[in-house]
Amino acid sequence: MRRKKVELSAKVLVTFAALLTSIIVFGIFYFLVSDGVRVFGKISLKDFFLSTRWYPTYEDAEFGILALLAGTLSVTGLTLAVAIPMGFICAIFLAEFSGKKSHDAIKYIFELMAGIPSVVLGSFGLKYVSRWLMEHFPLQIWTGLNVMNASLMLSVLAMPYFVTLMEDALRAVPIDQKEASLALGANMTGTIFRILLPQARSGILNAIILGTNRVIGETMVVLMIAGGATMIPSSIFDPVRPLTSAIAGEMGEVELGSTHYFALFMIGVVLMVISTVFTLIAMKLKRSKEK
Repeated sequence: MRRKKVELSAKVLVTFAALLTSIIVFGIFYFLVSDGVRVFGKISLKDFFLSTRWYPTYEDAEFGILALLAGTLSVTGLTLAVAIPMGFICAIFLAEFSGKKSHDAIKYIFELMAGIPSVVLGSFGLKYVSRWLMEHFPLQIWTGLNVMNASLMLSVLAMPYFVTLMEDALRAVPIDQKEASLALGANMTGTIFRILLPQARSGILNAIILGTNRVIGETMVVLMIAGGATMIPSSIFDPVRPLTSAIAGEMGEVELGSTHYFALFMIGVVLMVISTVFTLIAMKLKRSKEK
């Protein structure tokens, strides 16, 4: 009887927590949308989404976010191109090839990396990485604060997520499947790519989802070292102003209830939509692969 009461209490508690979390998420989304859509009473959808001119403080203010969106996608894309392959390789090494001492040492390093504040990474990129880029690519760049700098620092920020979660996914595969493959004459490389990875695909996709959402939503690093230029980049050495940096850099000084104010809230809606769409696509891919 007592056991049934404990199970019922646990079930009620978990259900309440799930409902509360859902209410909070939808409440945040409603709060953003209710303020964000008010910007379209002053400017058109076309001018907001398809214009590259973001000049909210000019006398004839313009609120086009296309350049901001391009900045977000360029920084995020380059970050993922660097962090996912490196995280994948590190996760395979830790899960299948490393000894206990090397595993513990490398794992400890990634745990330390996960605890580095983003403002510290931004400061490092501002002082050292920007100088290094200027010295080694003098003909390609005109400022050390650019897509490359921000992406390198965001890769450091995202790597612990990718490595830890991918390694957990690989270690979750039953050991007997790997041993059976090796016993049948397959080498370690073939076993990893034909046995372990297909079984761990779901966990690896979850790692990519979480890591990508972390990168998309990062603010301080891109605010400090992405360059702050409202332009569509033509190379990885161009400065950009991602969506998150526009919100963080301007929200504290914006006039309450102004068109600029509502435009910043709409940018928040765009960020949430990007993150949600990416998550839904990844979840659909995961389900299709499982079938």
